[in-house]
Amino acid sequence: MSPHRFVQNFSQRRALMVTNETRVCETLTSTLLKLGLSVHQCNAVAADILALLPTLEATQDILFIDGDLNCLQELLGGHGFALPPAPVIGVVGVGAPSRLRALMQVGATAFLSKPVHSSAVFSAVYLAVNVFEQKATLNRSIDELEKRRRARRHVIKAVALVMKSHSLNDEGAFTLLRKESMQARMSLESYCETVAQRSATHHRRDAVSDDLSMTADRSS
Repeated sequence: MSPHRFVQNFSQRRALMVTNETRVCETLTSTLLKLGLSVHQCNAVAADILALLPTLEATQDILFIDGDLNCLQELLGGHGFALPPAPVIGVVGVGAPSRLRALMQVGATAFLSKPVHSSAVFSAVYLAVNVFEQKATLNRSIDELEKRRRARRHVIKAVALVMKSHSLNDEGAFTLLRKESMQARMSLESYCETVAQRSATHHRRDAVSDDLSMTADRSS
């Protein structure tokens, strides 16, 4: 796996602020504009936030959510997001565990304390974006491993078929399949799936042929 590349340039990104506090908006806006981000204030209403989430782009948007909003629990609806659609920064006024937990359930990976100081904004953005990227990379790796794990059944079936058809032991059958998959420029799992499907198709054809032969014999 190639080493993770950390993002440190946030220009051309879009900052979306969900808060009702004017002072928070003013501080964030002035600082984020200096960092090259465009800034948009969103309605602090659960329905509007839920409608906004599917439109977010992971590589373009950063969502700032005020942890003191009454709609936060309504937004969660008792459920958190395993990975939000974009990096999330929680703005914390009341540091109660329930508020912090709610922000983490929404997907916050960085926090800003009220009153927000401009000197803390870059650090929060840097942390939120890069932790989000690391989580996304990890999720993709897990999905790929799970996909390959499920595909292993095709490998086992193909090895058994080659052992029978070529009178090889399991190691010899596996080596042959790996060589043929490389020649076909396919992953081992995909090639073995093709072999297994081809065998199943031939088996069905043979079964149909046998049925037709038996029917013909009975007719005669």
